[in-house]
Amino acid sequence: MRTMVSLARCTDYSSNLFQAVEQVLAPLGGMKAFVRPGQSVLIKPNLLTDTEPGQGVTTHPEVVRAILRHVRACGAIPFVGDSPASVIKLENVWRKTGFEALCREEAVALVNLDRAGAEVFTVVDATLGIAKPVLEAHVIINVPKLKTHVLTILTNAVKNMYGVIPGYQKTLLHRRFPTPRVFGVLLAALYGRVKPALNITDAIVGMEGNGPSGGSPAPLGFLAASADAAALDLAMCHMLGIPPHVVPYLKEVKRLKLGETDWANIDMLGEPLEALKPKRFKLPSTVPGRLIPGWLLILLDRLIWIRPEIDEHCVFCGLCVKSCPVGALSIEKGRRPVLDENKCVGCCCCHEVCPHQAIAMRSSPLLRLFSKGELPS
Repeated sequence: MRTMVSLARCTDYSSNLFQAVEQVLAPLGGMKAFVRPGQSVLIKPNLLTDTEPGQGVTTHPEVVRAILRHVRACGAIPFVGDSPASVIKLENVWRKTGFEALCREEAVALVNLDRAGAEVFTVVDATLGIAKPVLEAHVIINVPKLKTHVLTILTNAVKNMYGVIPGYQKTLLHRRFPTPRVFGVLLAALYGRVKPALNITDAIVGMEGNGPSGGSPAPLGFLAASADAAALDLAMCHMLGIPPHVVPYLKEVKRLKLGETDWANIDMLGEPLEALKPKRFKLPSTVPGRLIPGWLLILLDRLIWIRPEIDEHCVFCGLCVKSCPVGALSIEKGRRPVLDENKCVGCCCCHEVCPHQAIAMRSSPLLRLFSKGELPS
């Protein structure tokens, strides 16, 4: 059986979103193909941090509102839940992203996955907890925001499931799985453990450049959907001009046979991909490092790295220090954080949580040469 990915044009977050969700799901059989009366349905957005919906960092609440109404029309019982970056106060995330107001207006439960209890699993030799409401839901609908990511290059459906791990565990796991390759192994294994029934991507406004929070909003103007998160992510790679082999978790999904990663086996339905493809889309500055052959990476390991560089936009809030899984950053009152380069593992956690885009990921001199095409590929 071939794998289906559906696309629907939608240029803003206005009142036609209910119809846009209906349109993107129609080729897949509609919401009724995934949800039955009486089922509990977890809507899992991307609520990375406490930003306004228009900044392109988090899933827009109006997309989730439309999905909630479709779920209810099927006679099911929806609720919303996610675990944002652990150093950000959860109540601030709910309020600023608009999800507190959304769930109040729709009379839907907004579940704190950090406090709801967890069931412990062993995933890739690591012990981690998965929030109980995720495991207890009859159906999971995954609603990622389409963004670039300095560590994983793309963050969409597969990566969004990282939010089922509650609290500070997510930061600690970055210490256990610091490099793109090994973090990709973790993401794929986690996805294999907790697979959503349906994935609907908010790509009306996405993010380009050095995402997932420090990039620029990108008006992309579409929704995308599939029952297969890997196939959906592969389609987004083709949409945005991202070489799929630089997305570390897609390699591991393919190895474990957790989803469709062969473009020839995917049927694109609805709006033609070429009709929605952006004319220009800025990829993360870390892409060149992902193009270096594995054998060369091993030989040049200590000469190829990315590290945070903190600029004058820093307001000394200390969130980057709290988010660092290896204690590589320290701060004194009224001064910018200082990096211990010997400890830094290049996990990009500090970059991800900085609320003022004061952190850029700086490449090593050798990596900068490679990005200019001055090294063999």
